[in-house]
Amino acid sequence: MFIQNLRASTAECHKQLELNGLSQALLSNNVSETIYCSYLIQLYSFVKGFEQYAYPELGLYFLNIHHRKKAHFIEEDLKAHDITIDKLTLLEDSFFRDTYPDVYLAAGALYVLEGSTLGGQIIVKHLQKAMPPSFVNAAYFLGYKQRTGSMWKDFLQQLTALPQSTLQEQQIIKGAITTFKIIDDLLSYNNEKILANEN
Repeated sequence: MFIQNLRASTAECHKQLELNGLSQALLSNNVSETIYCSYLIQLYSFVKGFEQYAYPELGLYFLNIHHRKKAHFIEEDLKAHDITIDKLTLLEDSFFRDTYPDVYLAAGALYVLEGSTLGGQIIVKHLQKAMPPSFVNAAYFLGYKQRTGSMWKDFLQQLTALPQSTLQEQQIIKGAITTFKIIDDLLSYNNEKILANEN
């Protein structure tokens, strides 16, 4: 029941993220290396910082959380395109401390990041068709590869077991909604300029 409520409560902001200009550009037939790399750069500032700040505490509640780290995949993908990440672009620790002051809010963010591995499988197939043959396979979007389904199922089981009250469930939902909006804002930053330069 909790997971169904979580999905229903986040459906609107999930849809909003899919309608983001950079998200749509990534899934368009005109996707380019610039769009692809811009998407990853914007995402990295959140993913890397969140892993550094929240994963140690989340590891007390989610088994083998270090296997769920993905920022290094983004680094690997960008390096393949000769882009070095500027660590100064990372969100500050204070941002994560203020946004995710408890494990339930952070678990909501983890729900968003883990859920993105499902969409990543669709994105990879699209990129392999729409990008030139020289395109380097996307490690970030490939995620857990053939283990994606089982990793998602394991995560949902652990997430369901976490909240012991309705209030804690509401905190997880709040954390997920907040995270969808943060990522939407990050992908919106400068995207008009990025997309204009591609047209």
